[in-house]
Amino acid sequence: MSQLRMIFNTATTTLSKLTVPLGFRLRAISDNEVAAYSALRSSTGFPEWSLDRLQSYRNKALPGGLLLLEEIASGRFAASAGAERSGFPEYPELGVLGWVMTHPDFWGRHLGRQVSIAAMHRLYAAGYRAFSLLTDDFRLPAIATYLKLSWRPWLYAADMEERWRVLATQLGLDFGHLEAYPLVPILPKSTR
Repeated sequence: MSQLRMIFNTATTTLSKLTVPLGFRLRAISDNEVAAYSALRSSTGFPEWSLDRLQSYRNKALPGGLLLLEEIASGRFAASAGAERSGFPEYPELGVLGWVMTHPDFWGRHLGRQVSIAAMHRLYAAGYRAFSLLTDDFRLPAIATYLKLSWRPWLYAADMEERWRVLATQLGLDFGHLEAYPLVPILPKSTR
């Protein structure tokens, strides 16, 4: 089954203010931290990455775009997100929010939200005025967070409307209020 897609459009929605939670530091991940980053990935059910895989990802991510919220007291990697170049050749104006994750020990503190906002600000600073993301139907807490941040569903395939209708019901929302983007969205041009 294909992943869900969502779009955030800065022409119609203001970016949320970035707030780094007390006790945490926002920074980029360096290559020599691949073991700690892989441990974060593993804790959330994503596959671990080798140094080669991390370095390969840097070709997709914006410079300084693999962001981390690190707990200051312990140095633990609490949450991460990537600000990436467009993953859609037909939509080069779309920056991408990718690999959002929060270690289970830190769930409930809205760190995924904050690191996502940080990545969105990084995308905006790079000249992107619309962003996309991929997610899965079962990631209800993440989808709820994205919707609260004013991301909108993208109905890019025939089965998307029905899947989003089911998700809206599961989240206690009205599908019509999600203001989904059609198959071919009208998006602002990037300033890149």
